[in-house]
Amino acid sequence: MSATSIARPVSGPRPSAGAIAVAGVFVIALMIYVRTLLPGSSFGDWAEQQLIQRDLGVPHPTGYPLYMLLGWVFSNIPIGSYAWRADFLSAVAAAGAAAIAALIALRLRVRPLIAAVGGLTLAVTGTLWLEATFSEMNTLHLLLVGLVIHRALVWRDERRDRDLQLGGLLAGLTFANHLLAVTVVPIVVLFVAFDARRRLVERPVVILQAGALFLAAIALYAVIPLRALAGPAAVYDQLLTWDGFSSLVSGAMFRTDMHFGTPESVAAAIASVPGVVDQIVTGADVPFLIAGLAGALILLVRDRWAGAMLAVVAAANVYVFANYLGDLDHYLLASWLILAVWLAVTAEWLVGAIQARLDERAAWIAVALVVLPIAIATANWSSHDQSSNTDGERFAATVFAQLPPNAVLLTYWDTLTNLSYEHCVDGMRPDVSLRAYDEAARVTCDPVDGDLTTVSRTRPVFALFPFADDYGGVEGDFDLVPGPTLSIPYGGRITDFSGTLYRLVPRQ
Repeated sequence: MSATSIARPVSGPRPSAGAIAVAGVFVIALMIYVRTLLPGSSFGDWAEQQLIQRDLGVPHPTGYPLYMLLGWVFSNIPIGSYAWRADFLSAVAAAGAAAIAALIALRLRVRPLIAAVGGLTLAVTGTLWLEATFSEMNTLHLLLVGLVIHRALVWRDERRDRDLQLGGLLAGLTFANHLLAVTVVPIVVLFVAFDARRRLVERPVVILQAGALFLAAIALYAVIPLRALAGPAAVYDQLLTWDGFSSLVSGAMFRTDMHFGTPESVAAAIASVPGVVDQIVTGADVPFLIAGLAGALILLVRDRWAGAMLAVVAAANVYVFANYLGDLDHYLLASWLILAVWLAVTAEWLVGAIQARLDERAAWIAVALVVLPIAIATANWSSHDQSSNTDGERFAATVFAQLPPNAVLLTYWDTLTNLSYEHCVDGMRPDVSLRAYDEAARVTCDPVDGDLTTVSRTRPVFALFPFADDYGGVEGDFDLVPGPTLSIPYGGRITDFSGTLYRLVPRQ
């Protein structure tokens, strides 16, 4: 047999440097997040997600159907506790968002190494790192927003109908996850429609195709009434009515906190800028902020369309943040992503300018930029490492230890979700029942039938709230006998408040 007849192994195409950079960002970010992930139960909204995903439950407004479905999928991964699996979904989505930031930078003609630096810097900034280690839909929202922006850039470069169609699908999925999509998707759609106006006139069928895919993704909201049909009726029947469903999906209960469309709202957005700057400096550092803002100007000069689109998205993001409560840091995640992209643009411009003077001898400068994400990660590690955080378990054990057998505890959202996770999922104190003023709360596994006065005839009843006014619903029927004062959560992820556990004794 001749040497030439020996079969040689066939190798496929090698991955490009850009693909390696994007994959590297995802892997490194995910490793950091998994290493620092919260291992057990949390409080409030974060504990709610840990609790309901196993049973494909419906979360608080606005329902988040895409996150519901993905949460259920992740809850079936045979690794760790149900709480850890819910947190792991956040970590995967956050790592994907960091990778998408690098992918966007590549589309803006940034070299792979610098694009990776931008993505990794985003990964270790304070706001995204915090969201990556707790369960909620915010990191998935950022991932989808990044995908929508990236698809717009792909269309601009390659002019394929399929990119407009895929963009419609991604836009719909973004809305099916979080209605905060309204602050990004319409802006991107307007920029793409302007850029694609001739193509859309030539082939209007593309508009119909993209619109159909958008509606197909939005149709995921049908998961909510379908889940409600499975019951239990006492908890889910309200979602089978149009009023109940529309109230949930539209977030009607939060509208009084929204202040949009007035001159005062613009003034509020401008007034919030110093606070936003402080948040960025605290979560990253001053070079990150300066380089990001410089990148915004560089991109506007170099690529007016892409630069204007990102600038408008960032401005809208700050506007909504300032005029809805003004203290929800995760509402600025889109701005963090855009700043990371602008950072990469500035770094590319700087390295290119130096290389133009020193020739290829300056190539080492691009490698030196890796110091930036390393420095930010080092500064943020101790404050964002949740791997030893057992506050949720310790809090539940403390509360349950104070309750006698067969007790009923009336409590509020932040503690109800935590205690329900430990009670319903981990099986702590199966004799106890938990209750909110809202008898149809979807985070209890054993609703208590009847009013509390009737219940108190056969079971000991207790109440735990952060403020004296919270007991107004029971003071008319019960004497409040004070018990121990406990460290409790209120609106956050830690037990930084105090509240007294009361025994409710029915008045004769």
